[in-house]
Amino acid sequence: MEDWRQFEEEVRHVYQALASQKGEGMLVAQNARIKGHSGTFHQVDVYYEFDRDGVRYRVAIECADTKLPVDKGRIGDFAFRLNDIGNILGVVVSRGGYQLGADTLAGQYGIELLQPQDLPLMGTLLAKQMSIVSLPDETSLGQPFWTVMALHDGKTTGGYYATEQPGTTRRHIPLLYSKSHAERIMREGRLDPHQWGVRGLPGSALRAFVQTLDVLEKQGGGAVILFLPPAARGDADFIAIPITTEQLADQYVVTTSSR
Repeated sequence: MEDWRQFEEEVRHVYQALASQKGEGMLVAQNARIKGHSGTFHQVDVYYEFDRDGVRYRVAIECADTKLPVDKGRIGDFAFRLNDIGNILGVVVSRGGYQLGADTLAGQYGIELLQPQDLPLMGTLLAKQMSIVSLPDETSLGQPFWTVMALHDGKTTGGYYATEQPGTTRRHIPLLYSKSHAERIMREGRLDPHQWGVRGLPGSALRAFVQTLDVLEKQGGGAVILFLPPAARGDADFIAIPITTEQLADQYVVTTSSR
């Protein structure tokens, strides 16, 4: 078997292992051909597809088995294919590393850059990527939560505003039942509206948020519901209720099986 085929096979095996443990409706294919919006068929080295909490995720993996670092041109070509396919996450795995500037370009397109030694961490990395799939925009409604998210050029990036708990270095993402209360968090935190914005979390975004929260909890952080009774003064202190990933999923996330 050619070396590059062997490399693709190694990556496929890693994803196949993930497929046996996570989600439903798994599909892992090597050297797949996927039709884009333009009608063109695009070759994908390894294709990974699965259901998680009622959301369908698709991942395209580019395998660069070369001693030379991957350059920006290859990243740009991959980004073009991903854009034409649409609604798909992009991952590049390179044996030879990456040229200067490739990471910046990949970040602009939400492409994850990995090396073979990173593959055992794919569960955590994929959770981070999954949070990008169903990003809310300014028209999204909280079902039931609102929060503050990072922006770039007016678009949500997938990052969440978090506050440090007094006397600790632990950071918690605030969740609120009211858009106006989330706007108050923006004002009190003196957040730049060009870098941060209030967003509602509809069902699909909330399911993706649960995956992000699971990663944050492993790092010592978490989420907290900030609540004000209806009759409370506008400047009243929020009632803070910490909530775990399990509690959020059990009490607020609607899955296909529970509909």
